[in-house]
Amino acid sequence: MKKNPAFTAKSILEELGIEDIPSVDIVDLIVYYNGIVQERSLKNSDGRLVMKNGKSIVTIDSKIEFPQRKRYVLAHELGHMVLHADHTASFMDDDTTLEGYKRGPQEKEANDFAAELLMPTYKFQKACEGKKFTPQLLSDLASHFNTSITSIVYRYIDLGNHPLAVFYSKQGKVQYWKKSKFMYYRIPDINKLDVPRNSVAEEYYRFNTIYKNNDIQEIEKSTWFELGRYESNTEMYEYCIITPRYNSVLSIIWED
Repeated sequence: MKKNPAFTAKSILEELGIEDIPSVDIVDLIVYYNGIVQERSLKNSDGRLVMKNGKSIVTIDSKIEFPQRKRYVLAHELGHMVLHADHTASFMDDDTTLEGYKRGPQEKEANDFAAELLMPTYKFQKACEGKKFTPQLLSDLASHFNTSITSIVYRYIDLGNHPLAVFYSKQGKVQYWKKSKFMYYRIPDINKLDVPRNSVAEEYYRFNTIYKNNDIQEIEKSTWFELGRYESNTEMYEYCIITPRYNSVLSIIWED
Protein backbone atom coordinates (compact mmCIF):
# COMPACT_ATOMS: atom_id res chain seq x y z
CA MET A 1 0.00 0.00 0.00
CA LYS A 2 1.33 3.42 -0.97
CA LYS A 3 2.29 5.58 2.00
CA ASN A 4 1.33 9.22 2.38
CA PRO A 5 4.61 11.18 2.73
CA ALA A 6 3.39 13.87 5.15
CA PHE A 7 1.45 11.39 7.31
CA THR A 8 4.48 9.08 7.44
CA ALA A 9 6.74 11.92 8.59
CA LYS A 10 4.24 12.94 11.28
CA SER A 11 3.97 9.34 12.44
CA ILE A 12 7.74 9.07 12.85
CA LEU A 13 7.88 12.24 14.95
CA GLU A 14 5.02 10.99 17.13
CA GLU A 15 6.35 7.43 17.43
CA LEU A 16 9.77 8.61 18.57
CA GLY A 17 8.40 11.44 20.71
CA ILE A 18 10.37 14.09 18.86
CA GLU A 19 9.42 17.65 19.81
CA ASP A 20 12.63 19.63 19.28
CA ILE A 21 12.96 18.80 15.59
CA PRO A 22 15.85 21.20 14.71
CA SER A 23 18.13 19.47 17.22
CA VAL A 24 17.52 15.95 15.91
CA ASP A 25 20.42 14.35 14.07
CA ILE A 26 18.93 12.90 10.86
CA VAL A 27 21.82 10.43 10.75
CA ASP A 28 20.41 8.85 13.92
CA LEU A 29 17.03 8.42 12.24
CA ILE A 30 18.65 6.79 9.22
CA VAL A 31 20.49 4.37 11.52
CA TYR A 32 17.20 3.66 13.34
CA TYR A 33 15.75 2.56 10.00
CA ASN A 34 18.64 0.18 9.23
CA GLY A 35 20.76 2.58 7.24
CA ILE A 36 24.32 3.80 7.44
CA VAL A 37 25.63 7.19 6.37
CA GLN A 38 28.96 8.02 4.80
CA GLU A 39 30.45 11.19 3.38
CA ARG A 40 32.38 11.07 0.13
CA SER A 41 33.04 13.29 -2.83
CA LEU A 42 30.22 12.72 -5.32
CA LYS A 43 30.22 13.92 -8.89
CA ASN A 44 27.18 16.01 -9.91
CA SER A 45 25.17 14.71 -6.99
CA ASP A 46 24.32 15.81 -3.45
CA GLY A 47 23.24 12.43 -2.17
CA ARG A 48 23.04 8.78 -3.13
CA LEU A 49 21.00 5.94 -1.67
CA VAL A 50 21.30 2.22 -2.25
CA MET A 51 18.63 -0.06 -0.74
CA LYS A 52 18.52 -3.84 -0.69
CA ASN A 53 17.00 -6.46 1.62
CA GLY A 54 15.74 -3.86 4.08
CA LYS A 55 19.12 -2.18 4.53
CA SER A 56 20.35 1.12 3.13
CA ILE A 57 23.58 2.96 2.47
CA VAL A 58 23.29 6.74 2.25
CA THR A 59 26.20 8.69 0.79
CA ILE A 60 26.28 12.46 1.18
CA ASP A 61 28.56 14.67 -0.88
CA SER A 62 31.40 15.91 1.30
CA LYS A 63 31.66 19.07 -0.82
CA ILE A 64 28.29 20.42 0.35
CA GLU A 65 29.21 23.60 2.15
CA PHE A 66 26.26 24.20 4.45
CA PRO A 67 25.21 21.77 7.23
CA GLN A 68 21.56 22.75 6.73
CA ARG A 69 21.76 21.61 3.12
CA LYS A 70 23.26 18.27 4.19
CA ARG A 71 20.47 17.90 6.72
CA TYR A 72 17.79 18.36 4.05
CA VAL A 73 19.51 15.91 1.68
CA LEU A 74 19.64 13.32 4.47
CA ALA A 75 15.94 13.86 5.23
CA HIS A 76 15.16 13.38 1.53
CA GLU A 77 17.08 10.07 1.48
CA LEU A 78 15.34 8.97 4.67
CA GLY A 79 12.08 9.65 2.85
CA HIS A 80 13.08 7.20 0.13
CA MET A 81 14.00 4.65 2.79
CA VAL A 82 10.69 4.69 4.66
CA LEU A 83 8.38 5.33 1.70
CA HIS A 84 9.98 3.02 -0.84
CA ALA A 85 11.36 0.31 1.43
CA ASP A 86 9.78 -2.42 -0.68
CA HIS A 87 12.09 -1.48 -3.56
CA THR A 88 15.57 -2.70 -4.33
CA ALA A 89 16.74 0.56 -5.74
CA SER A 90 19.40 3.19 -6.12
CA PHE A 91 18.64 6.92 -6.03
CA MET A 92 20.98 9.69 -7.13
CA ASP A 93 19.79 13.07 -5.89
CA ASP A 94 20.96 16.38 -7.28
CA ASP A 95 19.41 19.78 -8.00
CA THR A 96 16.84 18.21 -10.35
CA THR A 97 15.34 16.06 -7.61
CA LEU A 98 15.98 18.23 -4.55
CA GLU A 99 14.69 21.43 -6.16
CA GLY A 100 11.52 19.68 -7.19
CA TYR A 101 11.38 20.18 -10.94
CA LYS A 102 12.14 16.59 -11.88
CA ARG A 103 8.61 15.32 -11.49
CA GLY A 104 9.12 11.63 -10.81
CA PRO A 105 6.57 10.56 -8.18
CA GLN A 106 9.14 8.98 -5.88
CA GLU A 107 11.24 12.16 -5.82
CA LYS A 108 8.21 14.32 -5.05
CA GLU A 109 7.24 11.94 -2.27
CA ALA A 110 10.72 12.10 -0.75
CA ASN A 111 10.64 15.91 -0.88
CA ASP A 112 7.16 16.03 0.68
CA PHE A 113 8.35 13.71 3.43
CA ALA A 114 11.46 15.80 4.15
CA ALA A 115 9.42 19.01 4.23
CA GLU A 116 6.95 17.67 6.80
CA LEU A 117 9.68 16.02 8.87
CA LEU A 118 11.86 19.12 9.12
CA MET A 119 9.16 21.82 8.86
CA PRO A 120 5.88 20.40 10.22
CA THR A 121 2.87 22.22 8.85
CA TYR A 122 1.51 23.58 12.13
CA LYS A 123 4.95 24.68 13.36
CA PHE A 124 5.79 26.37 10.07
CA GLN A 125 2.51 28.28 9.92
CA LYS A 126 2.94 29.41 13.52
CA ALA A 127 6.51 30.59 12.80
CA CYS A 128 5.21 32.75 9.91
CA GLU A 129 2.22 34.15 11.78
CA GLY A 130 2.08 37.94 11.90
CA LYS A 131 5.46 38.37 10.18
CA LYS A 132 5.95 40.52 7.08
CA PHE A 133 7.64 38.72 4.21
CA THR A 134 11.26 39.63 3.53
CA PRO A 135 14.25 37.57 2.40
CA GLN A 136 15.53 37.95 5.96
CA LEU A 137 12.45 36.07 7.15
CA LEU A 138 13.49 33.15 4.94
CA SER A 139 16.93 33.17 6.53
CA ASP A 140 15.40 33.34 10.00
CA LEU A 141 13.12 30.40 9.23
CA ALA A 142 16.04 28.39 7.86
CA SER A 143 17.91 28.96 11.12
CA HIS A 144 14.82 28.20 13.20
CA PHE A 145 14.12 24.89 11.46
CA ASN A 146 17.79 24.05 10.82
CA THR A 147 17.27 23.31 7.14
CA SER A 148 18.30 24.70 3.77
CA ILE A 149 16.99 28.06 2.66
CA THR A 150 15.76 26.59 -0.63
CA SER A 151 13.60 24.07 1.23
CA ILE A 152 12.23 26.97 3.28
CA VAL A 153 11.34 28.87 0.10
CA TYR A 154 9.29 25.99 -1.31
CA ARG A 155 7.62 25.40 2.04
CA TYR A 156 6.76 29.09 2.30
CA ILE A 157 5.09 28.99 -1.12
CA ASP A 158 2.76 26.26 0.19
CA LEU A 159 2.22 27.49 3.75
CA GLY A 160 3.40 31.10 4.07
CA ASN A 161 1.16 34.13 4.47
CA HIS A 162 2.43 36.23 1.53
CA PRO A 163 2.14 35.26 -2.17
CA LEU A 164 5.43 34.38 -3.89
CA ALA A 165 6.59 33.01 -7.20
CA VAL A 166 9.91 31.27 -7.71
CA PHE A 167 11.79 30.53 -10.92
CA TYR A 168 14.62 28.02 -10.88
CA SER A 169 17.19 28.49 -13.63
CA LYS A 170 20.35 26.60 -14.49
CA GLN A 171 23.10 27.69 -16.85
CA GLY A 172 20.95 30.61 -17.88
CA LYS A 173 17.84 28.58 -18.78
CA VAL A 174 14.58 28.49 -16.80
CA GLN A 175 13.96 24.93 -15.63
CA TYR A 176 10.97 25.17 -13.33
CA TRP A 177 8.62 27.61 -11.67
CA LYS A 178 6.15 27.50 -8.84
CA LYS A 179 3.87 30.07 -7.25
CA SER A 180 1.59 30.49 -4.25
CA LYS A 181 -2.05 29.75 -4.93
CA PHE A 182 -2.98 33.37 -4.27
CA MET A 183 -0.51 34.80 -6.76
CA TYR A 184 -2.81 35.07 -9.75
CA TYR A 185 -0.49 36.57 -12.37
CA ARG A 186 -0.01 34.54 -15.53
CA ILE A 187 3.41 33.07 -16.19
CA PRO A 188 4.43 32.67 -19.85
CA ASP A 189 5.76 29.42 -21.24
CA ILE A 190 9.41 30.08 -20.44
CA ASN A 191 10.71 26.68 -19.38
CA LYS A 192 13.95 25.82 -21.21
CA LEU A 193 14.24 29.43 -22.45
CA ASP A 194 16.79 32.03 -21.38
CA VAL A 195 16.05 33.89 -18.16
CA PRO A 196 14.19 37.14 -18.96
CA ARG A 197 16.00 40.29 -19.93
CA ASN A 198 16.31 42.82 -17.12
CA SER A 199 15.86 40.16 -14.45
CA VAL A 200 18.29 39.91 -11.55
CA ALA A 201 19.04 36.34 -12.63
CA GLU A 202 20.14 37.62 -16.05
CA GLU A 203 22.51 40.02 -14.33
CA TYR A 204 24.20 37.06 -12.68
CA TYR A 205 24.48 34.95 -15.85
CA ARG A 206 25.69 37.82 -18.04
CA PHE A 207 28.10 39.51 -15.65
CA ASN A 208 28.76 36.89 -12.98
CA THR A 209 27.74 39.48 -10.43
CA ILE A 210 24.61 40.39 -8.60
CA TYR A 211 23.18 42.94 -6.19
CA LYS A 212 25.06 46.05 -7.20
CA ASN A 213 23.13 48.15 -4.69
CA ASN A 214 21.42 45.85 -2.19
CA ASP A 215 20.04 42.37 -1.75
CA ILE A 216 16.56 43.14 -3.04
CA GLN A 217 16.12 44.66 -6.48
CA GLU A 218 13.08 46.27 -8.03
CA ILE A 219 11.83 44.86 -11.32
CA GLU A 220 8.75 45.36 -13.47
CA LYS A 221 5.93 42.84 -13.35
CA SER A 222 6.38 42.14 -17.07
CA THR A 223 9.89 40.80 -16.43
CA TRP A 224 8.54 37.43 -15.28
CA PHE A 225 4.78 37.65 -15.89
CA GLU A 226 2.42 38.23 -18.80
CA LEU A 227 0.43 41.44 -18.53
CA GLY A 228 -3.31 41.30 -19.09
CA ARG A 229 -4.97 43.75 -21.43
CA TYR A 230 -5.84 46.21 -18.66
CA GLU A 231 -3.06 45.26 -16.27
CA SER A 232 -0.47 47.83 -15.16
CA ASN A 233 3.22 47.07 -15.32
CA THR A 234 3.66 47.63 -11.61
CA GLU A 235 6.71 47.29 -9.41
CA MET A 236 7.75 43.93 -8.01
CA TYR A 237 10.85 42.63 -6.26
CA GLU A 238 13.37 39.92 -7.08
CA TYR A 239 15.75 38.26 -4.69
CA CYS A 240 18.10 35.50 -5.86
CA ILE A 241 19.66 32.51 -4.16
CA ILE A 242 22.70 31.38 -6.14
CA THR A 243 24.25 27.90 -6.11
CA PRO A 244 27.58 28.18 -7.97
CA ARG A 245 28.24 24.41 -8.01
CA TYR A 246 25.22 23.93 -10.29
CA ASN A 247 25.43 27.38 -11.92
CA SER A 248 21.84 27.83 -10.79
CA VAL A 249 19.69 30.69 -9.54
CA LEU A 250 16.46 30.56 -7.56
CA SER A 251 14.63 33.83 -8.25
CA ILE A 252 12.05 34.79 -5.63
CA ILE A 253 9.45 37.27 -6.86
CA TRP A 254 6.87 39.18 -4.82
CA GLU A 255 5.13 42.52 -4.41
CA ASP A 256 4.10 44.57 -1.40
